[in-house]
This record gives sequence, C-alpha cells and structure tokens, in this order.
Amino acid sequence: MAEINKLSVGQALDKLRRPDGQSKQTRLDEKMDALDEDMQRMRAITRRLERDQRAAETTASDAQGCKARQQKKAFPILAILAVVGAVLLVLIILYAMLV
Repeated sequence: MAEINKLSVGQALDKLRRPDGQSKQTRLDEKMDALDEDMQRMRAITRRLERDQRAAETTASDAQGCKARQQKKAFPILAILAVVGAVLLVLIILYAMLV
C-alpha cells in the first residue's frame, strides 16, 4: 500500500494559507490576455471610425466642390444665353424693319 504522509495542523494551515503562485499567475495571464483582446478590438473600432469620418469628410467636400463647379458652369452659360438672346432680338427687329 501507498504510504500516507500526515501533516500537523500547523503545517496544513500554512499550506492552505500559502498563496498558490501558479494559479495566481495563470489568472493574471488570462486577465492580461482579455485586456489585450479588448485593446485590439477598441483600436480596430477607432481605426474604422476614423476611416469612416475621413470618407464622410471627403464625400462632403466633393459634394460641395461639385456644387461650386456646377454653379461656376451655370453662370457662364446663363451669360452666353443672355448675350445670344439679346443679339437675336436685335437681329429680329432689324429684319422686321427691313421687310
């Protein structure tokens, strides 16, 4: 039969009171791993938000730029139409006077 080692009460209490270093270290490692995962997740979220903000700003500035370009194009077209209209009106009046 196997030999059974008996501990005194004092030795048993000391053994129970003594912190279990390996399990404590394992728990700390698990907590650190969980915190690392959280940090990576938060960094990914931050990068995604910053990328979306940059895209929104670019889209907004592009939309403003397109509107400005359309307004710039609209002004010369209107000016040309006004001049052509005035010239046609003068030509029609002159034609009417000659006929």
